[in-house]
Amino acid sequence: MGLFGMTERYNARLALLAPLVASGLALSGCMGSPTYGTDKTAAEQLAGDLTGAVSFAPKRRDPIDYKPRPTLVKPAPGQKEALPAPQDSIETASAEWPESPEQRRARLRADATAHQNDPNYQAEIVDDVQTDPASVKKAMAESGSSHPPAWSPADSDKGRAAEIQRRLAVSKQGDPNTRKYLSEPPLAYRVASDTAPQNELGEDEYKKERRLKKQAEGKKGGWFDWLPSL
Repeated sequence: MGLFGMTERYNARLALLAPLVASGLALSGCMGSPTYGTDKTAAEQLAGDLTGAVSFAPKRRDPIDYKPRPTLVKPAPGQKEALPAPQDSIETASAEWPESPEQRRARLRADATAHQNDPNYQAEIVDDVQTDPASVKKAMAESGSSHPPAWSPADSDKGRAAEIQRRLAVSKQGDPNTRKYLSEPPLAYRVASDTAPQNELGEDEYKKERRLKKQAEGKKGGWFDWLPSL
């Protein structure tokens, strides 16, 4: 009985000392681990997260300071009859408001109807159809269409084709004497230096390739050496 009682006491002491030893080892590990710029080590942060996850008690938060809403601002008894007039429509308030195509068509039609008996009336509608019979026949024959083409004053200009070519060149390549967009380089950057080669196309790529290939292969005699290089 004495030996059995001593064994039970020894086991009880070991059971009590084991958690203390484990906690001491864990604490020593926490003291030696880095904090990574925080006030807690990685092990302490992990232990806090685990205890917070299994905790069922709600966190204590500061109460929200609710304030009552202010009362509505009502007009004085004598101000109810002096309300401001409603704002005018934007179309009538501003003369610069754009006019829709439907409104413009209706306005021109009403104006032409009102002055249909006036011989001095000049309508705002511009006739965009050619009235010259010779020009109409020529344009219809060239286009192969049964409808007369639209006409503009630039059609009678002799330099119209040159102007079209100039605009196409400017739109594709830009004007070397004018900087139209900020994305284009400044005009000073477009002026070549005095030592830069001008109007030199250089060696043709096909001839250059054949010459380099011939130099790489070396001098070899053959029947085709007498043929001139293209």
